[in-house]
Amino acid sequence: PSICTLHQPKTSIWNLLDTFILLAPGGKMCYAGDRSGATEYFKNIGYECPPETNPAEYFIDLVSIDTEDPVKAAADTERIDFLHHQFLDSCTATILSYDDVEMWTPPESGSASRMNKYISTNVSFSSKIRKEMTRISNTINRFASLLQRSLRQNIRNTSVNVLRFGCSAMQAVLFAAIFKSVRDDKPLTKSIADRVALLTYAVVNMSIMSLMKTLDLFARERFVVTREQMRHNYYGFEYLLAKVVSEMVSKLHNLDHIFKEKSSQFDYSIVSMKTKKPLDTAYVLVHGAILKQLTGLRTSLATLMKTLSLMTVSSVSLGFAIGSLTSSVDTAMSTGVPIMVIFMILGVINPSGVNLDDPPMPIMELLKIASPIKWAIESLVVAEFRDMAFGEKERGLWGNLKDLPRMGALAMVRNGNEVLENLGLGNAKYSQLMKNLGILSCVYLSMSWLGLAFGGPKFIDIAASS
Repeated sequence: PSICTLHQPKTSIWNLLDTFILLAPGGKMCYAGDRSGATEYFKNIGYECPPETNPAEYFIDLVSIDTEDPVKAAADTERIDFLHHQFLDSCTATILSYDDVEMWTPPESGSASRMNKYISTNVSFSSKIRKEMTRISNTINRFASLLQRSLRQNIRNTSVNVLRFGCSAMQAVLFAAIFKSVRDDKPLTKSIADRVALLTYAVVNMSIMSLMKTLDLFARERFVVTREQMRHNYYGFEYLLAKVVSEMVSKLHNLDHIFKEKSSQFDYSIVSMKTKKPLDTAYVLVHGAILKQLTGLRTSLATLMKTLSLMTVSSVSLGFAIGSLTSSVDTAMSTGVPIMVIFMILGVINPSGVNLDDPPMPIMELLKIASPIKWAIESLVVAEFRDMAFGEKERGLWGNLKDLPRMGALAMVRNGNEVLENLGLGNAKYSQLMKNLGILSCVYLSMSWLGLAFGGPKFIDIAASS
């Protein structure tokens, strides 16, 4: 003998069954017994199986609910309730009831009563511990399953991943070719504007790629996630945490062990990408390593990658927030692209400097704070220019004048600290800017959780209607 779960089996498999149980939504039993007698049973209560119809399909239709039409759903629920009560009534003749039987218990003495209370208290405490341990274990198992699924999703689409690798590499080469002045061994004043622009382009590039990928993937699986949550398979926070960890596991793993010697940065990055196969880290590795190899960026590869990685996590969190608050892929894309454009415009550093006598409007300042691009660009600029000393070449007066920056706040500066001062970042610290970027990621994740909990597609509550 064997037990199995079937959904609309074909006729040949149906005829192999001896007995079966027919369950409706909510665990309502509508039949349990011999297969051969099922057709006659339903015929007797008013539901005759049509000729030349697979009885299994007919029985499944009897206990199915149309969740898209409230009128049909109400009729289906009423039919299921009828079938359920008819089956219970048919079982009353064979099921014995012990409700009226009084069980004798011996009288308890005072000491025995106290002992029973003591045992009962300890059993209750142990039961609570076991229940809590079971709850924690179930939470860990659910999170592990979600994390495994998220990691598989990140590496499943080979063609898209290869395309992203190619785009990351080609864009890095293109940026290095455009900003040629960021190539000298010792920084020159004329390279200030190019350094700021190069770091800005790197941040914007990685941010847009991460956001677009997240909007597409998250919006597509939104309905599946909603259905799984309705079935209490997991909680929204567990799902979001698994998504973020799947991004961070591959991004932040062993970044502190990256070689700082310029001659080995590129080779080590490629080896790390091939051996450990961290997919999302590989995008950052390829882009950052090529930029570092082909340009004269002063910031270390580890700092560059940490900043781009955390910025990518923040962009992914923003994508989660937008996807959870929208109803479809098209809506998510139509909303996410303008938001990212606004954040890009407000997050880019103005080369003309900051005018403290003309502060921006409160709404503009709020949008700047909400921009992950702003925090990432400022972090890299601070790391690049803090305590930078310019090494001018001996080219005579005219050569030195030609090497001076020609743009607003970047003109006539003597060192990196003056550059930061004129850009409004004189007191900024890399660690604090990164902390702000991390806080922003948490805010977007909280918005995502609220969107999953209270927004999204609506379904008919079968339990309530029954």
